Amino acid sequence: MPSLYKYSLIVFGLYAFFSSCQKDTFNTDSGSQIIINRDTLWFDTVFTKVNGTTPKSVNKQILIFNPYDQRIKTSIRLGGGDQSHFRLNVDGEPGSSFTDIELFPNDSIFIFVEVHPNPNNNSPDFNPLIIRDSILFNTNGNESKTMLIGWGQDAHYIFRDSIEVDTTWANDKLPIVVYGYCYVKPNVKLNIEAGMNIHFAPRSWLFVEGTLAMKGSKDKPVMMQGDRLQPSWEEKSGQWGGIWISHPSHSNTIEHALIKNGTVGVYCDSVPGDLSKPNVTIQKTMIRNMRFDGISGKGSTIHVENSVSSNCGRFTFLGANGGNYTVLNSTFYTGGRDFFRQEPTFAYLNRRRDEFGSILETYDIQFKFINNIIDGILKDSEIGEDIDYSKVITPSVVDYNLLKTNKSIYSSTGSNNIINQNPLFKDAYNYNFDLDTLSAAKDLGVRLTPDISDDFLDRPRLNTPDIGAFESQY
Repeated sequence: MPSLYKYSLIVFGLYAFFSSCQKDTFNTDSGSQIIINRDTLWFDTVFTKVNGTTPKSVNKQILIFNPYDQRIKTSIRLGGGDQSHFRLNVDGEPGSSFTDIELFPNDSIFIFVEVHPNPNNNSPDFNPLIIRDSILFNTNGNESKTMLIGWGQDAHYIFRDSIEVDTTWANDKLPIVVYGYCYVKPNVKLNIEAGMNIHFAPRSWLFVEGTLAMKGSKDKPVMMQGDRLQPSWEEKSGQWGGIWISHPSHSNTIEHALIKNGTVGVYCDSVPGDLSKPNVTIQKTMIRNMRFDGISGKGSTIHVENSVSSNCGRFTFLGANGGNYTVLNSTFYTGGRDFFRQEPTFAYLNRRRDEFGSILETYDIQFKFINNIIDGILKDSEIGEDIDYSKVITPSVVDYNLLKTNKSIYSSTGSNNIINQNPLFKDAYNYNFDLDTLSAAKDLGVRLTPDISDDFLDRPRLNTPDIGAFESQY
């Protein structure tokens, strides 16, 4: 009996020893990974008008969990390091980098996160509109992360929200910052007044199914661009989405605006809600540096006047799937600044084709392109068309334009187009499309009805106007 008792004690001791050893060893399996309860941590409090030396901060938590029966080690750091606007506290210890943090079997620890922007310092290098960073985890060689996003400068922030009543954005010295989207609902009007600065986070859009009335002035244009304000981002395309106008929206107006660095400047994806009114009228506006299109419509009614669309990865203007397009005294140009492209900068078409070029559908189309400069660095033609002329509604005309093209249809008998002559912009690379002294576009336009009495900069047009958005001062 004593020997049996002694044997039992030995067995129990061995079990306890090996069990303890098993728990004391670390899980080093490369396939093992900790569980993190948040892939993104939002600091959606707006940090505005903070006084004093210590910014206010919101404290949020992340839980990391070890799901295994052995201890495991993970390393944790802020992507921005000591320069980050965020601060970490891991299991009671503050810092920006932590090595070999131990998690016990089937146990967890908290990471506490604070954000410390300085809204009183509006330097874009130090304090961007939207603060981004990430917490990086390395566990047995496996990388994972939690994104950190918070608001930085003093601004009005719209976070995936809708406008449900008539609203005016007026210049109260604070910009609007859109994260995700701002959606103008049907039967609702959004007025944007002169001097407003509107910034968009990546992949953020202004969706319009109601009515957009954007009215800047020559000295105080409405500005739409991305949220990265550092000089190195000043002219980078694709930073945000664009303005997306959908059915049943119509009668939208954009005047004296600068829309830049997006994916598509203004996109109309439907016929008008009211057939007697255009989807959008664009006047005295510059749209530039778009990853795809400057102005684009499908089966839409678009009116463009005294405007510039420049430096786009695909088209500065595209009228697809038919529609009704009026473009007067405007300038379309894409040079060699950033993009490699094969398509012409300006195109209109009423045929829809499949990937093999076979025609799927044709649509009615009407167009009026007069007094425009359409130019670029392609060798052959910067104006393209794919037209079934049996579907062209009269009157349709392409005349009194300065065109870079090798297509004879634009120089046939009776045409007043100027072919393959240099418009001589003052500085196209830096978006100055005013005309130089010897420009081929000078004094060769035609007076229109109704009359266009001034130019992009509100300067008067002469009796024999220049072609393009600018009236030469020479």
